[in-house]
Amino acid sequence: MYIIVRMLLWILAAWLWGDWRNWKKYQSTFLFVILLDLLYNVLTYNYPLWTYAPTDIIPNHTYNNLLVTFLSYPAIMFIYLGRFPTGWIKQVAWMIIWVALFSAVEFVNYKMGLMSYHNGWSFGWSVVFYLVQLPFIRLHYKKPLLAYGLSVLIIAGLLVLFKVPVSLMR
Repeated sequence: MYIIVRMLLWILAAWLWGDWRNWKKYQSTFLFVILLDLLYNVLTYNYPLWTYAPTDIIPNHTYNNLLVTFLSYPAIMFIYLGRFPTGWIKQVAWMIIWVALFSAVEFVNYKMGLMSYHNGWSFGWSVVFYLVQLPFIRLHYKKPLLAYGLSVLIIAGLLVLFKVPVSLMR
């Protein structure tokens, strides 16, 4: 039930604080985030770095991840990008607030047994990932081609770093 409540809270927050008038400005960045999340699930299908645990309401990682990908992430982007401040100090603070928020949500998920880490991934790696992901979301919003190019390099690096076996890919 916590998972559903959390997603509903993200949607409510987006409804209250999201920049709905300018949704078209953010659409390509929504799709960028969705694409990369789905790509993670394809590339690591047989060698996951983290997984969501089944619950009484959501039976497996795939359904849970799809809910997060298509409901939570767009809702979050409406707020994160729609209220992005001007001035580099405020921008850095804004990103740190979101890193802390994402990390706190993940920590609660982990402690509640709603997710698990595998194949060398850990909570610390998630925090590092958020420190990269959130500036990348903004980078994509401003310079999408650069974000796509750098994403390829980062994905390749992560596949090598975590020794994701190509032989296990479908």
